[in-house]
Amino acid sequence: MASIGIVGAGTAGLHLGLKLLAQGIPVTLYTEQEPDAVRTGRLLNTVTHHAPTRAREREVWVDFWGVPELAMKRLAIHVQAPQPFSVHGQLSEPSLCVDYRVYQPRLAEAFAERGGRLEVLPVDAVMLEKLASRHTLMVVATGRHGLTGLFPRIPELSPHTKPPRVLFAALLKGLRMPQPTSMHTNLIPGQGEVFESQIITRHGRVPSTLIEAIPGTELAALISRKRDDDPAAFDASLLEVMRRFAPATYERIDPTEFGVRGPLDFLQGGFTPAVRRAWAPLGEGRFVMAVGDTHVTNDPVAGQGANGASASAFTLAHAITDALLAERPFDEAFCRDTDARMWAAVAPTTHWSNALLEPPPPHLIDLLVAASRDTLVADAFVSDMMVPERILPVCASPEATAAYVAQARTPRADVLAARGALGWDTGTRIRPLAG
Repeated sequence: MASIGIVGAGTAGLHLGLKLLAQGIPVTLYTEQEPDAVRTGRLLNTVTHHAPTRAREREVWVDFWGVPELAMKRLAIHVQAPQPFSVHGQLSEPSLCVDYRVYQPRLAEAFAERGGRLEVLPVDAVMLEKLASRHTLMVVATGRHGLTGLFPRIPELSPHTKPPRVLFAALLKGLRMPQPTSMHTNLIPGQGEVFESQIITRHGRVPSTLIEAIPGTELAALISRKRDDDPAAFDASLLEVMRRFAPATYERIDPTEFGVRGPLDFLQGGFTPAVRRAWAPLGEGRFVMAVGDTHVTNDPVAGQGANGASASAFTLAHAITDALLAERPFDEAFCRDTDARMWAAVAPTTHWSNALLEPPPPHLIDLLVAASRDTLVADAFVSDMMVPERILPVCASPEATAAYVAQARTPRADVLAARGALGWDTGTRIRPLAG
């Protein structure tokens, strides 16, 4: 019987493994850490899962945090320009942020409970070739031990040759969370971005931040020193970042308590985004596929990294299932066809992420201004920007943006109904309009 081996138990590997198990395909996940080791380790990221990813989680029955009160339904965008303004919108489909030290171990346990095999084993290129003899197809979902090097970078799809941002992410203390729960994005022209969110951890919901600083700027200087060298001094710099660049967050801070929650609750660094070929040859006529960040690595500025990894994983799962049903071999032709399918699934995420790393064109600024003045435009914009396939056409040209704003200003019937403008009550029954 066919079996699939997956190296890496991050989001891409887990979503792929769970989807294949749901199709009755045997899967082994090779990982370097037991779930309990991940639980007690360093913060992995502060990613948010948006509606398409949450739908995929429901599809494979791992929506363990799906109760409405845990979701984030609002987004505020603050433009810190000489004349600052803000956009406040409500998401049509709520997002969710779970600490991956909670998320990934729980999914790994669900994978094992459902019959998947979880094997703790470090895998390098030599071991990968040995494992290939055990499985019908090998998939790499991690870049550790040089495995990323198996998959050549595609220059024409990878415009960045160095990290476009200096990154800092952390869970915070001394910050009162907004009510209702909402994400905050601060756009600082010429400096970068400061994000605030609320993340579900094993200690409950806590505030978090992601700071994206343009290299060489004052913002980059404030977050570039190594926190471990002097935690108190770094936290003082972080407080200054919030005071100067994220005033809506700063007003909820208690300066005497503010800082990173704990020594393992932060990340610092940067990386170069890249698109790689999604397959590589192994010995004896076998091939290996790449998925998730091993295939496409995006800067987190658009909040789409894990979402793209999930889309990539499900696309690969469908390709594997299709090949098995058609009794098609996992040969080079399969790899090339599947690579095209996977790139089509994640290309919008890459294009949107790269676009947000550049100064916004005038028509996008016009869209932000329109959203700051009109709730209907704001709600439409913050909802659509979570789904790259929807927002990219909106920003493609000044004409497309103008048409979008005009359409958003015309309320849909369901919006009018929700606001009582059609005389509907709070249920689904319709009552006559007065007169």
